[in-house]
Amino acid sequence: MRITAIIPARGGSKRLEKKNIYPLNGKPLIAYTIEACKKSKYITDIYVSSDDDEILSTGSLYGAEPLKREAVLADDTTPKIIAIRSAVKQLGLMSKNQPEIIIVPQANSPQISAEAIDKGFEMMFKYNLWEVMSADSNGVQNAAFRIIKMPHLYNEFLSAHCGFVVADILDVHTMDDIKKLESQI
Repeated sequence: MRITAIIPARGGSKRLEKKNIYPLNGKPLIAYTIEACKKSKYITDIYVSSDDDEILSTGSLYGAEPLKREAVLADDTTPKIIAIRSAVKQLGLMSKNQPEIIIVPQANSPQISAEAIDKGFEMMFKYNLWEVMSADSNGVQNAAFRIIKMPHLYNEFLSAHCGFVVADILDVHTMDDIKKLESQI
């Protein structure tokens, strides 16, 4: 089974400049996500989708394949799923060797772990779900990762066949977030 990770990591962050490659304890944020994907029992290939060459280079350094994103898909208003659909098309993943599942792990969630990711896959397999998302212990989606079966990537409706994995993962957007995590990671 082919399971592809596409890490969306656009440049131009406003609150924390170069957020996706900002160093946390000497390592760029995106490196934590790539490493978690590499440790997963299920992920077969990893891509970083970005409009920013420095982010793509950093992703490559940590083992992800770079995928240059069009600038028009890297603004503040483009939904993440639109960028992911474009990446799938760009990669030609709709060919005969297409992945069965796409995972969208967030570059700025350094607490993400292979264990949480794999728990999401196992939930999907066990209950035959269309998608699985991460949520905090209050049940609020935290966007650390979203797992989607390929046939449902283009759905235009809310799925009734979805599940949530509890993963209290901070979504880094500010220096205060970085400071909170410095002693935890």
